[in-house]
Amino acid sequence: MRTIIAVAATAGAAALAQDLNQTIVGCVEVECPASSTDNANDNCTVANTGSFSSIGLTRVPTNNSALAGLSWAKGFNITDSSSGRSFHNSFYLGTPPEFELNSSTGACAVFLHGVSGALSFGQNETDATAEGTCGDAMGSACVDALVSRARSLVDGYSGGLSNSDACSRLQKDLEDSMDDACQPVSGGDWTSFVGVALTGDGAPQPISQQQNSSSTCWPVIPKQDELTLVSEYHTGGSDLAGDAQKAQWAITPVLTVFYPTGNGSVVTDIDASMSCIKAMGPARASLDTISNGTDDHDSGAAALSSSYSMISTAMCVSIAVLLIAHVA
Repeated sequence: MRTIIAVAATAGAAALAQDLNQTIVGCVEVECPASSTDNANDNCTVANTGSFSSIGLTRVPTNNSALAGLSWAKGFNITDSSSGRSFHNSFYLGTPPEFELNSSTGACAVFLHGVSGALSFGQNETDATAEGTCGDAMGSACVDALVSRARSLVDGYSGGLSNSDACSRLQKDLEDSMDDACQPVSGGDWTSFVGVALTGDGAPQPISQQQNSSSTCWPVIPKQDELTLVSEYHTGGSDLAGDAQKAQWAITPVLTVFYPTGNGSVVTDIDASMSCIKAMGPARASLDTISNGTDDHDSGAAALSSSYSMISTAMCVSIAVLLIAHVA
């Protein structure tokens, strides 16, 4: 049996990389360019994988130095068609250029989409600038229970499954049984979990340099990190502004697991952690103190110098313009 690291998930959350100025950052920090259709919204196009009006970026919390610098990025947009409105979320794994997952390392990501409806960083679930850790959104007891059970489940598979099968089984086992500590957040819906194998046959691959030539922004810090589109999630929605706001600023919990499957693995023990990622406001284009993002793409994150009242006003204008553009 593999050795299971008995470290509380909340301790891992404290090990967030220090180069982000807060737990979750957005278009202001990753320097999204302005939309070409209005002056209040951003438009971050990531190769041929999608264009997003808002972005969120957070580090994967871990105490393992071999996994330091890993990130989850989330892009959000709204699509209108003859069949109705759709809210679209894309999830990218950001990795340092020297990081490489080999065949001796198993890795999974499980997205707990159904839980999102019950989560917030505070009392306002439509707060564009709210951010925090999974402990803040789900409670540390629930986070610790999920991480502990994931480690035990993966350890119990004992190498008898391919990584793809192990990740599918992990997603099913977590979804089929809810920990008592997570009852307070089950009001969202303990369903709609999605598991993705990050290694093995058919695993998603980083966006290539050739593909990246069509990108207008690269929503990761530092900019030399690679991005891999891991998963996409669509939900239907109405034309109501409230529905759009809830979808745009929804929190998605992501369980990330790495485990050794042979000699030369990136990790020597099972490493599991929870990341809670959401798109962040305000739109970079809406702030008078920040350029429209068409230059200085390789520079450091821009400083946010506007007051809270300015941010609130900018967000209201941004959302209104976005909705009008989609209804028109």
